[in-house]
Amino acid sequence: MKRISIILTRYNEPNYLVIPCLESLSKQKNINSIIYFLDQRNDKKIREFCRKLTNKRNKIIYKKIQAKSLSYARNFGIKLSKTNLVLFTDCDAILEENWAFELSKTFDINKKIVIVGGKSQPLWLEKTKWYHKSNIIRDIYSLFDIGDEIKQTDRIVGVNFAIRKDLLGGEAYFNKDLGRRPGSLLGGEESDLCKRTIKKNLLIYYTPNAIIKHQIQKDRMSLKWIIRRFYYGGYSKALTGGSPKTYSDKRNIYDILLLVIIIIPYLFGYLVGKLK
Repeated sequence: MKRISIILTRYNEPNYLVIPCLESLSKQKNINSIIYFLDQRNDKKIREFCRKLTNKRNKIIYKKIQAKSLSYARNFGIKLSKTNLVLFTDCDAILEENWAFELSKTFDINKKIVIVGGKSQPLWLEKTKWYHKSNIIRDIYSLFDIGDEIKQTDRIVGVNFAIRKDLLGGEAYFNKDLGRRPGSLLGGEESDLCKRTIKKNLLIYYTPNAIIKHQIQKDRMSLKWIIRRFYYGGYSKALTGGSPKTYSDKRNIYDILLLVIIIIPYLFGYLVGKLK
């Protein structure tokens, strides 16, 4: 049975999102895991909840860390981990019981695989609006589904992926200048890691069998939040380089309608990023 580490970080997400995530992690099957819950706020109730959930197969370690950024927290977790395979998810995800096993076994397909990503599906916590039917919007919610076959890819999403540390070597880190931080929705840290991986002629794979449900809370479903997120999407793209690219190439009428709304904040964010 494989031994793995799982890194879970929180900035300020509410407990009603965190609790089902921790419960699903404690139920992972066919794997031996150490789960590091790196909390950027001090929560005695969740600390005790982690202690009660710990079991023979899945040990949960709660640790309070400084509130700096998502990249900082993930890098902190990589340094803490004692295993070669390190899995990442977000504290608003609910994972199927075989999630960790399916991500981990995909590395056995090819010795050059160093990153594996899985399928991410939405769990809307409020009634959806017309713009939630847009395929473009899937990107900002880290929704990822590129088919029902295991395949090579050039990208993953941060809510559902794993790395192999030995082959990544000095590239097994997240750029501290990217990623979410207090007051900012900056992203791009996973894209940066993928680019560095490809430059080393190493492989990134996708498996449809490692499935998570991404809880999307009410405040992140508003058009105001979406516009702000696209501003930071443009800003992130200016820092990471390359042309804008979405996880899905499919387009519908809602994409066209939404594009009219988000193109200006995206371009403005891109310009600000370039002038930085």
